[in-house]
Amino acid sequence: MPLNPDDIYLLKDPLGILIHDKNVTEQKIKGIVKDTTKVISVGDSTTDRLISFDIIPDISVIDGIERRLKRSHSLHSRITTVKELHCNNPAGSISKEALFVLCQAFTMPSPVKVIVDGEEDLLALPIITIAPEKAVVLYGQPLEGMVVVNVTREMQTKAKNLMDRVGLK
Repeated sequence: MPLNPDDIYLLKDPLGILIHDKNVTEQKIKGIVKDTTKVISVGDSTTDRLISFDIIPDISVIDGIERRLKRSHSLHSRITTVKELHCNNPAGSISKEALFVLCQAFTMPSPVKVIVDGEEDLLALPIITIAPEKAVVLYGQPLEGMVVVNVTREMQTKAKNLMDRVGLK
């Protein structure tokens, strides 16, 4: 279902803690993810940053594009034992196919890479709703930094309510 354009402003605020780019360090991120059940990254730049810190996400969701431009280089190839899943997800939406593939990714042994044909930006919302408690979801906040979402029941409810409010079900 596509995003209601009148409600796009509701998605501008980070869902979790925003760490400004200058403060995203290996030590800080490793400290954040050390006691989590799963590490999930959404976005090519976020995934590459984690990999550069020797943090292999349990699930990474990428589309090969950053700020509307095709990426020419990626660290994703460093993960040699990764299982790959593919889905279509049009820009500004959360497709049923993407939801199915994300649910499937959570049932597979890690690491899993979900490659999206379209756009992965909004997929952080359903990921938060289906991730296990004590998982951490990391995604980029364009031109600002990295957002860290610690998955709790409260955060899952917040993500679900936001999806319902903006018409993404």
